[in-house]
Amino acid sequence: MKHAPKTLGAICAALQLECPTGQERLEINGVATLEDAESGDLSFLSNLKYAPQAKTTGASAILIKKGSVVESDSILLECDDPYMTFTMYLVGLEKEVGTSKDDRSNAQISPEATIGENCIIETGAIIGAGAVIGNNCRIGAGVKILSAAHLGDRVVVEAGAVIGSQGFGFAPDKNGVYHTIPQLGKVILEDDVFIGANTTVDRGAIGNTVVGKGSKIDNQCMIAHGVTIGKNTVMAGQTGIAGSTSIGDNCRFAGQVGIAGHLKIGNNVTILAQSGVMADVPDNKVIFGTPALDRRHFLKSFSAFKKQGL
Repeated sequence: MKHAPKTLGAICAALQLECPTGQERLEINGVATLEDAESGDLSFLSNLKYAPQAKTTGASAILIKKGSVVESDSILLECDDPYMTFTMYLVGLEKEVGTSKDDRSNAQISPEATIGENCIIETGAIIGAGAVIGNNCRIGAGVKILSAAHLGDRVVVEAGAVIGSQGFGFAPDKNGVYHTIPQLGKVILEDDVFIGANTTVDRGAIGNTVVGKGSKIDNQCMIAHGVTIGKNTVMAGQTGIAGSTSIGDNCRFAGQVGIAGHLKIGNNVTILAQSGVMADVPDNKVIFGTPALDRRHFLKSFSAFKKQGL
């Protein structure tokens, strides 16, 4: 991606890096991966597995980890964390480029909704009566923030997501006819939460559905009624969490993870892709498979299964 020209000296000053002597006036006008970079681009090397690409890249400058030995004709900028430093540079570019535009004239916003300062509300968004949105939030195109939704500050909800929809609650009578259980709780998205495109977060039946501060949920995920998610937990695409399950802080779920209802998932739990979780999980576990097991146990079981020659 190309951007307005900047000197390497200015970039290093903004990122609190030391600029190599004599290179302060070098012009940087774009960002790219090592593989795609051209002259004038800034790139990064966060995994030394890709160090050979630093020898062939066209990038003018590369962010590398302090102390790394890297062969390259590019200018090498040492930092503590190349990927995070590159991310911070992109954050600055986003503000300059203005990738999101406020378009409230083409959104449907109830006069009974509360919206904080410096929010961006994109085309086609619907914000219902009673909804609360904090400061510096971004509500993407076609998002539905319904009446039960309470968003903190700096929350991002990407295109097509639905926050505060009716939870899936039905009870059969003696004749087997299902009756709707009223869903009267709220959805609370705490500060710095990210909700991906076409993800749904249902309101609780009696209590609230809560996504904790700093948690990030990918596209096409399903968070059912009464689920609570702790702080700084991340979930990849197509993950589904059934009702009333509690998830701790600092968890990491890979894609297509499914979790049954009324479970307790501890803190610092990692669940690998396409796992099906059917029982509580204590803190600090890495689990895999369906039904999900401790990763080591799953791999041993799989190895034994392969030896059967089936």
